[in-house]
Amino acid sequence: MATEPTTVAAPAVDPGWVVLGDGAAAAPARPASPSVGRAVLRFVLANLVAVVLLLAGGLWAGAEAAEDEALADARRTTELLAVVLVQPLVDERLLAGDPATVAAVDAALRERLAETTVLRVKIWTAEGRVVYSDEARLIGLGYPLDDAGRHTLRDGVTRAAVSDLTRPENRFERSAGRLLEVYGLIEGPGGEPLLLETYSAYEEATERRFEIWVQFAPISMVVLLTLVAVQLPLARRMLTQLRATQQERELLQARALDVSTEERRLIAGSLHDGVVQDVSASALLVARAADDLRAGSERGEHRQVAEVLGQAAGALREAVRSLRSLLVEIHPPTLERAGLPGALADLTARLRPRGIDVRLSVAEDLEVEPATATLLLGTVQEALRNVVKHARSRSVTVTVEQRPGRLVLQVADDGVGFDVAPATGRSREGHLGLRLLADRATAAGATLTVRTAPGAGSTLRLEVPRP
Repeated sequence: MATEPTTVAAPAVDPGWVVLGDGAAAAPARPASPSVGRAVLRFVLANLVAVVLLLAGGLWAGAEAAEDEALADARRTTELLAVVLVQPLVDERLLAGDPATVAAVDAALRERLAETTVLRVKIWTAEGRVVYSDEARLIGLGYPLDDAGRHTLRDGVTRAAVSDLTRPENRFERSAGRLLEVYGLIEGPGGEPLLLETYSAYEEATERRFEIWVQFAPISMVVLLTLVAVQLPLARRMLTQLRATQQERELLQARALDVSTEERRLIAGSLHDGVVQDVSASALLVARAADDLRAGSERGEHRQVAEVLGQAAGALREAVRSLRSLLVEIHPPTLERAGLPGALADLTARLRPRGIDVRLSVAEDLEVEPATATLLLGTVQEALRNVVKHARSRSVTVTVEQRPGRLVLQVADDGVGFDVAPATGRSREGHLGLRLLADRATAAGATLTVRTAPGAGSTLRLEVPRP
């Protein structure tokens, strides 16, 4: 059969075939559900990662808060020294550089400063002259004040910062390492502002940061791990309920399919035993009445009535044939009694009275699973229905072959064919059955393909994997 190839991306499919329903491609969409234990393990690991991140963030925030608190403590210590210890010792003799006064102040401060973290003390005038320092070599020297010192002299706010050891006034502190310098304001004997500068080891001033870490970490760890432990039984219960719900849903779906099949069987039985029998009896009565009228019409009586009754009998017989065809579509009786080959033979035989040559090729001893047989039979039904309604075919070939690992059904006709793209589009209503076949094949894990073109006939192929 010559056909025009249709260009559609279809991996692992012969050129010219268009994939409508690919069960292999759809299979990954339903991965195996992880076990409850594995899901809980993933939950625990995710929570532990969150715990570590939260703990690290908490420790960092605690360290920052501890450092800020340590700097505040250093500022308070300097303010206390300025008010309680240094301020009473400052007089005109100290400002004048009297050696005896400097020695007395030095003796008083050294004894008291030994009990604190302060390593060095300087007293500055607003002009930048050092009037006192425990480093005697700085007394009387002048240096430009830095920004922090000038601001403290101006607004009286105590400030703390890391000391710039590159400045010349700090040359004697360079061997002490990283230092924290604090500026505080004191008042001179004449009411003039003086600047008190203290130096402390930065690590000692901020060592509370580590103390807070040690206190904060265990508390945070216990709280977060307790939260995870509380969530574990809840998570396990939730996963168990979800799995039970999923299993129940799958069971309901399977039961729904069984109920649907049983309902179709009951409907078919009701039609066969009820409407079909009544219509058949009516057809016989009408046909007999028509024969009696024709016998009387030989004498010229009731000829017109006889013709009408004859037409009515023909219409009733056609209705009976349609009902019997409907019964076969709803629930093929031969599928359970004679198997798939017999059911296919019944289906294809219905096309011969319509003048269509049907050739069926299927092994008489072919045995397939009920679900596969139903899928194959439904596919053939829809394909033959399209042949009758749309294809205007003169011949149709139905073939079922058993190949390694798969069962292949193929329905080919020599009709007018069609354009695949618009026929499978969602806005097209004329080939709704074709789309339903594709969906059914995908759900069953089968592959449905079609090869057709306008004026070149059509071939529908269904491949069902078999173990």
